Amino acid sequence: RYQKFSLCNGLIPYLKMDEFHNKTLFFYGTLRAREVREAVLDKQANNLILIDAFIKGYKLFKVKNTNYPLIISDPLSKNRIDGFLVNGPNKEIINKLDIFEGENYSRFNTYAYKVNEKLKIKTEIYMPNKSLEYLDEWIFEDWYKFNQKKFFEDDFNKNGILSPK
Repeated sequence: RYQKFSLCNGLIPYLKMDEFHNKTLFFYGTLRAREVREAVLDKQANNLILIDAFIKGYKLFKVKNTNYPLIISDPLSKNRIDGFLVNGPNKEIINKLDIFEGENYSRFNTYAYKVNEKLKIKTEIYMPNKSLEYLDEWIFEDWYKFNQKKFFEDDFNKNGILSPK
């Protein structure tokens, strides 16, 4: 059974490209893997400041016919989505990430929490900017162990992740 994600929740993409030194991004999907960060950012991946963090009020699913996730806002969800906060990415890194995320994803504002802290931190996440069909829950650890190779073979493109077939 397939479901469709749509932007009916009123979120607006955050596309401004200023004040990078104060910017944070939250990686919840394939970018949690060092191998993916290095493939997208080359040597700049080593300069990222990664902080263990999580977000609440979202759910992760596998995009139909792909090996990568989509994230859906669900304010009623008690799920905790683990990932990394990336502190102060520069303009070049953000440009590379925007290109990698492709035409189906844009940056949206949200809040994250550092692990073991209650302080909310304003951040941005890549979310679908159009309807995408999705399947089961997406779990990073399972993807890393069983589907990362397939992701690189079938979906990965530094100049824009391949759209679902």
